[in-house]
Amino acid sequence: MIHTAKILVVDDDVRIRDLLRTSLEAEGFAVVEAATSEELYECLSSGEIDLITMDVLLDRENGLDLVRDIRRHSEIPIILVSGRVDLIDTVVGLEIGADDYITKPFPIRELIARVRSVLRRARSTASSYSMPSPSANTSVAAETSDAMEVVRFGDWTLMPAARQLRSPENEIVALTTAEYDLLEIFVNSPMRALSRDHLMEQLTGRDWQPNDRVIDNHVAQLRKKIESEDGFEWIKTVRGTGYMFASKTTRETLQI
Repeated sequence: MIHTAKILVVDDDVRIRDLLRTSLEAEGFAVVEAATSEELYECLSSGEIDLITMDVLLDRENGLDLVRDIRRHSEIPIILVSGRVDLIDTVVGLEIGADDYITKPFPIRELIARVRSVLRRARSTASSYSMPSPSANTSVAAETSDAMEVVRFGDWTLMPAARQLRSPENEIVALTTAEYDLLEIFVNSPMRALSRDHLMEQLTGRDWQPNDRVIDNHVAQLRKKIESEDGFEWIKTVRGTGYMFASKTTRETLQI
């Protein structure tokens, strides 16, 4: 049975919600709406949500605070929807875990493309909203095969089949969908300078623009998670070009 992706539209403007609902449903998505945090959490608790579009400035609430709270419990993909005056807030939103953003006014086709791109990156593994279990840091996703390929860099282990990164202490490192995908791009092209254009196309399927901070912010957040452990600079800035993963990688097949 084909899974119909369910999108949660969070906006206090009923006209925007109606527009997004109509447009997304016309593309085959299921849509639920929320105008307040109470409605947001009710939707998250009542059923699996595959992606959230989040207005940055709600009437009486800050959408960034809601993103931050959601990230405490789930890696569900989030696309920020902001006004042009909210670009600083948009950068903050990316830093706290949003996957992408779009600014008002926007062509509806562009929003649809962003939604499809983020869902594709999530590979149908978006987490439903739930509190983490006590064993969340030690469990490994079940495999149907008795062998699994892993990628090692230093004492770190990337497990593509499980979409997991394990630290030198063998603990699972919590990565957003975008952070994981960016790391996978890097480890698949070690010791090569990768332009922002290339990274943006691989990560989102669209062209990079000079004022676009998506790549830089995702790199900054990824660095915090993998470079704080041992101090090694895994991702180096290549001035005038982009970034480079500054380590060779090895691939192994583990019997499980």
